[in-house]
Amino acid sequence: MIERILIAGTGGQGIVTLGKMLARAAMENYPFVTFFPSYGAEVRGGASYCQVILSSDEISSPLAEKFDTLIAMNQQAAERFIAYIEQKGLAIANSTLCKVNNLDWHFVRIQATKIADQLGNVKAANLVMLGSVLARKSIVSLSKMEKIIRASFMELPKTIREINMDAFYWGLSI
Repeated sequence: MIERILIAGTGGQGIVTLGKMLARAAMENYPFVTFFPSYGAEVRGGASYCQVILSSDEISSPLAEKFDTLIAMNQQAAERFIAYIEQKGLAIANSTLCKVNNLDWHFVRIQATKIADQLGNVKAANLVMLGSVLARKSIVSLSKMEKIIRASFMELPKTIREINMDAFYWGLSI
């Protein structure tokens, strides 16, 4: 069993944070896990993406050529990476920032940024997207993912931590 995940967007959208959390949660279920981030020198505002590979067998390279899942946080990410999704793969787009109508692919459209903004913190859009993926694919334990999310934001004020969890639960419900 192998699951190759590509998370892409703009620096500051929590792309790398999301990849790290997903990889940490997966270590409980998979003997082999890789996390490979990539971002421009400008970081915030520049292109950012990461690859997470989960496998029951050894992973020969942390870089994949094709992916089973794409999380596209903006239009540029969707346009750039859609060609790398397996034919029966899952592609989820943050439709608040991504109008994927012109792409020859069936995206699941989630208004992640809008939902996160309504919850009180636009930065939680990545967690809405994560919940949405995990609602469609049982790749990690939900209870483990919840623990990882809580631990990752322990230093933040309680209200922000609660918004992050609410965002994750929203994603799971849509």
